[in-house]
Amino acid sequence: MTNPKDWQAGVTGRVAEAVRRFREERGMSAQDVAAACAKLGYPIARNVIANLENGRRSSVDVAEVLVLAKVLDVPPVVFLVPLGEVGEVELLPGLMYSTGEALQWVCGEQPFDHEPTNDLELRFSAIRNYSETLRGLQKTISSSEESRRKVATARDPQTREANVKLVNQFDEIIGDYSQDVQDQRSTMRRKGITPPALPSELAYLDLSHHDDWGHVSEETPDASGSQPAADGEI
Repeated sequence: MTNPKDWQAGVTGRVAEAVRRFREERGMSAQDVAAACAKLGYPIARNVIANLENGRRSSVDVAEVLVLAKVLDVPPVVFLVPLGEVGEVELLPGLMYSTGEALQWVCGEQPFDHEPTNDLELRFSAIRNYSETLRGLQKTISSSEESRRKVATARDPQTREANVKLVNQFDEIIGDYSQDVQDQRSTMRRKGITPPALPSELAYLDLSHHDDWGHVSEETPDASGSQPAADGEI
């Protein structure tokens, strides 16, 4: 059974990572965020934000989530469900759900463990969840390709090394998403559902087996396309 404190730490960690990522994307410092929170009417001190991002806080309250979401101009749900970052999430203690299922529950679209009551609902549910997984895969591939381009054009070793690490992280996620897409397509076929056509660049996922995405080597800085890398390639 999942330790409640471990689960709570995981939830807080997801919020912290989202706050850090969106803050940096918007070019805001922790002080900028703190000032915007105060202006909104709910002060959150700079050191509180820093402690959250650095993992020194074990919890975050609902009021903070709402205010930070407004300040960072994102829907609050992205703090709870890391869309496009992972394929599944432990949204409740010991209970793993796909990001599609988690999003539907948090947004009130569908309760957890809902069993379709007829064939049409089954088809809607299967294809909706599949589409969410496919979008996550495509978004992660796009992020990986952008990092690969930065690897190829980096002028200093530090920038190159940082982007090599990002590519390797993205590729692990891509491998998980790719397997999930294949599994869902196989499950749909077993249930008599024809899966949606794959984009041409992802047609390889309909093969019986696909190679793992390769990691970027220090000797191969060239950017690659969206297909899995062959041995020795990016």
